[in-house]
Amino acid sequence: MNTYGEVIRNIRTNKGLSQKELYLDIISKSYAIEFEKGNHEITLRLLEQILDRLMMGIDEFFYIYRGYKLSKHDTFTNKYSKAGNNNDLEALFELYQELHQREDLISQVHLAEVRSRIRLMKHFNLTGKFENSVILTEDIETITNYLNNLQSWTLQEIQLFTNTLNYIDYDQRDILFKTLIKSMKKYEAHERGRDVICVMLTNMIYELIMINQISSAEILLENLNNISSPQYQMLFFKIVYKYYNGLIKIKRNSKEEGTKLAQSAIDALYEFGEPYQAKTLESILSQILQ
Repeated sequence: MNTYGEVIRNIRTNKGLSQKELYLDIISKSYAIEFEKGNHEITLRLLEQILDRLMMGIDEFFYIYRGYKLSKHDTFTNKYSKAGNNNDLEALFELYQELHQREDLISQVHLAEVRSRIRLMKHFNLTGKFENSVILTEDIETITNYLNNLQSWTLQEIQLFTNTLNYIDYDQRDILFKTLIKSMKKYEAHERGRDVICVMLTNMIYELIMINQISSAEILLENLNNISSPQYQMLFFKIVYKYYNGLIKIKRNSKEEGTKLAQSAIDALYEFGEPYQAKTLESILSQILQ
């Protein structure tokens, strides 16, 4: 694998920049020469300054550094999300087999996460209902023990909580959510972090509506609306906002108005080619209306 300096050199030359243009007032000429040969390393602070000159974010740099490949965590997240959103059990089984070969703690946590999703989806495909009783107790314990042992959360933990919060009992979920709030505000200006937070809020709103915690659901719904503002072009979360607003109106005894709102959100998902997501929301709406 090339060093950071060698990758920077390739990017610099492809952009037609001289060493002087790139490194002036950051590192010396002699250091820059050795850095680009792979003989010297630099601090992250200096690397960020160099990348600013190249008009490149650090995420993109590491993507190029890895040979235009995602990180291990991002690879898992992409495979997991794609399989779950498309109701692709075969892809989830493949991911499960990959994780089963690993023994590190994070892989074991993800293994519990994937196995839980497989059991939920298999049950949903058979019955049309999501029932947490099919989740193994040992998998819930693996996930909650990992989260409870953390002093603070990064995006990886927020995403894990987001994907599994409906498996966790109410009291434990409430404790974990209070821990998450400390980290949540820090990530609202971070593009990827904002996406993760919006998904988390979406899942929490659903859970609160299903246990008739309507006032709490309304507070989180307003948070979702504020974060997923039009300037971020987060159309999916606008649809979700409309849907849950409809469910809350139903719970507030405005059944006709709420049903129309929720159904229009479902119709929008069908229009945008998301049939599995639409069917999932239809199932939830049916449960609410019963």
